[in-house]
Amino acid sequence: MFMHRLTAAARSMQQLMTALLLMLLLSAPVAGTADDAQQTEYRIKTAFLYNFSRFVSWPEAALQNRSEFSLCTLGSTPFGEQLDTLTGKMVHGKALVVKRFDRPADTLDCQLVFIGQSDEPDEALWILKERPVLTVSDAAAFTEKGGMIQFRVIDNKIRFRINVDAARAAGLTISSKLLSLAISVTGAR
Repeated sequence: MFMHRLTAAARSMQQLMTALLLMLLLSAPVAGTADDAQQTEYRIKTAFLYNFSRFVSWPEAALQNRSEFSLCTLGSTPFGEQLDTLTGKMVHGKALVVKRFDRPADTLDCQLVFIGQSDEPDEALWILKERPVLTVSDAAAFTEKGGMIQFRVIDNKIRFRINVDAARAAGLTISSKLLSLAISVTGAR
């Protein structure tokens, strides 16, 4: 009984620390030279992607019989090797792996897909619609087109918008902690 309470307390502390890290990331400015700013921006976005994966719940069937959690990129993205720093981290009891694809159809087995800003997200969103795949991008109007999370840089800070209806249609549940950090939430909570 004592160990159960300790485990629950430790889990609550870990969730609190993660939420505090997210709040710190929200307040971190993106500044400096253009190259430095872009590296800083995508280092922060890398941390956000990892934390998004921890604050979203997937249907049990989407994760069972899988040994890994796939964080995928689609098309050209400026992440460089930033995402590779996440390889091996645990997400929902699975080791995170990073995969890069050029065709939307190749992302069907991913749990989280970042769609590059330079790519038109419409085809990917159509292919992934209502599948248990968290879609994230920094493309303009991404959440209005049916994407789930859209990065925005506002006053040199990384922010994000959430489309709850798109996530819910895919069977995903976004935690209230993550929703409270969004600059806007589309759909019913």
